[in-house]
Amino acid sequence: MNTTPTRRSTSSVSARTTTACLVACQIALACGLVACDDAAVQEQQIEKGIESIPAAEQATESTIQPTAEPTGEQPAQTDTPASSDPRFPWAAPEGWVLDETPRQMRIATYMTPTESGQQEIAVTRFAGRVGGELANINRWRGQMGLAPISESQLDDNIERFTAEGFDGYQLRIESAQGVMLAAAVYDGSIDQTWFVRATLPNISIADQIEAGVFGMARSIAR
Repeated sequence: MNTTPTRRSTSSVSARTTTACLVACQIALACGLVACDDAAVQEQQIEKGIESIPAAEQATESTIQPTAEPTGEQPAQTDTPASSDPRFPWAAPEGWVLDETPRQMRIATYMTPTESGQQEIAVTRFAGRVGGELANINRWRGQMGLAPISESQLDDNIERFTAEGFDGYQLRIESAQGVMLAAAVYDGSIDQTWFVRATLPNISIADQIEAGVFGMARSIAR
C-alpha cells in the first residue's frame, strides 16, 4: 500500500495552519496598536480638561471678601474719669493723671506731681468687707513697720464717714519708713469695698496730697 500521498496532505495542512496563525497574529497586533492610539487620545483629553478651571469655582473665588485689618486704635480715656462712669465712680483731683500701665489687683493707678516728684495713688476693690476694718488696718501698720492695734484702739486711729448706701473710714499711718494714707469705702449696692491708698516717703509729701486722696475716696460715696 502506497502512503506517500498521505504525507503530502499532512504537510499541506500544516502549512495552511501556520499561515492562518501568522495572519491572526498580525490582525491582533494591528488591533492593539489602534487601541493604544485611542488610549493616548483619551489621556490627552483628560489632561486638557484638568487644566481648565470650572466657572463655578472662579465665581466662588471672586466672591471671597478680604479680612479687615485691625487698626490698632484704642478707645480714648480721659486723665480724670468722671464719677458717673461705673468703672471709675469717683472724682480725681485736678492734675492727677491716670496711669494705664497694668498692675496686679489694681482698678486704677494715678500719678500726682509733688515737690519730690511723681507719687502713686492706688485704687483697688474687693468683695464684701474683706476681713474687716481691724484686720486691714493692722496689715497696713505691719507694712509700715508698726505693731498692731486692738479693737478698742480702732476708733482712735480712724475717721469714719457715711452716705446713703455707703460707709467708710480714712486714716494716716506714720512711721520711720514714711507715711501711708488709706481710705476704704463700702458700697452696699454691690457688696464691695473700694480702697484708695498712697505710700509716701515723708510727712511733707503726705501733707501735700492728703486732701486729694481722702477727697477722691469720699467722692465714691456720693
